[in-house]
Amino acid sequence: MRNPSYRVNWLQCCADLSLVRNSSGYNVWTWLFYSNSDEKRSSGTDINDDSSCDLPLYVDRGPFSWLLAIFKIRDVHILHKCGQDALHYLTFQRYLVVYMCVICILSITVILPVNFQGGLAGPEDSFTHTTILNIDPTSPMLWVHAGFAPLYLIIIVLFLKHYHANLQFENEEHVTRTVMICEIRRDGCVKELIIQHFQEAYPEIRIQDVQFAFNVAQLMELEGKRQAASEAVAVSSQLKTKPGQSTQMHPFPCGYICCCGPKTDCAEFYKAEEKQLIDACEAEKDAAFKDTLGIAFVTFQTDEMAHAVVQSYLGACGKGSVAGTSSLSGELMSSQWEVKYAPSPEDIYWENLSSSPGSLAVKSLLVNGFLFIALFFFTTPAIIITSLDDIFYKDAAKVQTSPVISEFLPTLLLWTFSAILPAVVAWTDRFLSYWTRSEQHHSQMKKTFILLIFMVLILPSLGLTRCLFLPDSGAFFVNYVVTSALIGCALEIIRFPELFMYACRMCCSRSAAEHPHVRKTIVWEFQFGVQYAWMLTVFAVTIVYSLSCPLVVPAGLLYLTMKHAVDRYNIYFAYAPSKISRRIHATGISYVVLSVVLLQMSLLFFSMLRIGTVGQTAFLGACLLVTIIVYVGRMTFGWFNQLSPSAPYRQFQNVISSRAGVGTLEQGSNQDQYTRSDAGVG
Repeated sequence: MRNPSYRVNWLQCCADLSLVRNSSGYNVWTWLFYSNSDEKRSSGTDINDDSSCDLPLYVDRGPFSWLLAIFKIRDVHILHKCGQDALHYLTFQRYLVVYMCVICILSITVILPVNFQGGLAGPEDSFTHTTILNIDPTSPMLWVHAGFAPLYLIIIVLFLKHYHANLQFENEEHVTRTVMICEIRRDGCVKELIIQHFQEAYPEIRIQDVQFAFNVAQLMELEGKRQAASEAVAVSSQLKTKPGQSTQMHPFPCGYICCCGPKTDCAEFYKAEEKQLIDACEAEKDAAFKDTLGIAFVTFQTDEMAHAVVQSYLGACGKGSVAGTSSLSGELMSSQWEVKYAPSPEDIYWENLSSSPGSLAVKSLLVNGFLFIALFFFTTPAIIITSLDDIFYKDAAKVQTSPVISEFLPTLLLWTFSAILPAVVAWTDRFLSYWTRSEQHHSQMKKTFILLIFMVLILPSLGLTRCLFLPDSGAFFVNYVVTSALIGCALEIIRFPELFMYACRMCCSRSAAEHPHVRKTIVWEFQFGVQYAWMLTVFAVTIVYSLSCPLVVPAGLLYLTMKHAVDRYNIYFAYAPSKISRRIHATGISYVVLSVVLLQMSLLFFSMLRIGTVGQTAFLGACLLVTIIVYVGRMTFGWFNQLSPSAPYRQFQNVISSRAGVGTLEQGSNQDQYTRSDAGVG
């Protein structure tokens, strides 16, 4: 029933996708460790050269030349090489830096002198003398803190509104004319049947093309190995032309570092392996096109036609019970279809389309349960050390702990485990088999932020001090933010995980002919979701303690400034471009507002625990109640949209929905990818 002409040249398809994933520049560490001498000599592009925005390297300028690169890279370079998402992320950071500057000025010039006016918390040269605990509970000066909490919220909302107003989403958001249809009967995945159904159900609609998705997970794995073997054949041929280069290899893993065992000719070995993999790919390709997944990509003639079909199914709450029917509706079970706008081809994990939504739900339950349990184990060591420190100090005549143990080690431990947590989340998400990269990034962002907030902010605030706002709590978080700024940002630009993985893969290689492929595959995508969560966690810690412990704000400003510089460099030089959803940017805005809400909560709890602060407690409770109603109402029910920082974006989305999009050259070129071989569908 299936016409062979609908098949795709999967070898070319997978090769094109691999090239897209692995196209990236290098940073200094990549240049030193991942490149050979020929690549080093051919990489002398000057970053000041405006003739090409795709600047591959910035090297040979001294040991600290990367510092100059951070300041010389302009937004136009990042936009051209890394895309709009990278520019939005960095712009968002700049707004947070400016906002933190405003908060720093207010906290240091107003809140810190107010805290210092009290006389309850030790000598004037002690850290506690700078905190809110230094103020008498009956002092009217506490109204300054109560008034600044809603002021900080108003300021951040104004900043975020300005951020959205200048993003110009109009130039990049559009309605696609290709829709993705899921839950089609597998024996109904025939192009003629799908076209006939839509012609009968929607007579005014014209279909340009229909493509089906197949189970290609094994095929893409084999194609990756074939491509690696093909590259090794080319490198082996080059090695023969160089004097002094050995053309013999150990044909087993770790053969490159092994000095014993049988040897064989490098070129002949990889040629035989390439031929074997080509035959395997051809056999798997024939098997893959017999295994349809019940997923179709239907490209309509105009955006309005696609919009009408999607709205018809959305009117049935996601199912087509009231959508257009035809004589084939019963056979195709079109009432059970899930119809939505198709993601861009580069956003889809084609190998994961074979995973069912039901299995994703079960895997998600197991993985998230594991992460929740791991959260408490990650937090326990810092609590134990601080508890031991308290025990030792109760009997100071017997033993006295070192300041390194009592102050620095708990902070370093918590920072270490908080740095491990995002990696654990990213690793476990690999087992969930997300269909799109943007969905995966968004899931990682939400889970990482929630877990980090509990592990870094909430549990240490309760567990390390056994009561909120004791002196060591504020000092602990100042140390944490400073550690994140200095040690964390330094390790991010050094990128030890990539170096470790590179070393492991080089050691596991069989010969030097495999090294170019290893260098290419070691370039990872920039994890926007994880980086958003990590940055916003430190931001939340800074904001929550900005009034009770104002000295944390300069540390937060230092962190955001260094984080922006490091991310700017890494995004351009070190990582491959990554496709994410606009929902990630919107979620980041929501988490920023949530951080200020947590500030109001913390001040309210503190006021409730103190005696003589009835007026401040009532005021803070009323402000918090109003904020929560607005925040939850906007997030859940769509209320107060005009008060939302992302109101301009939603207004634009409403305009798009009403007019069903306007066709552009960019849209047309994007949709044509679904009808070419590099789309990843049959």
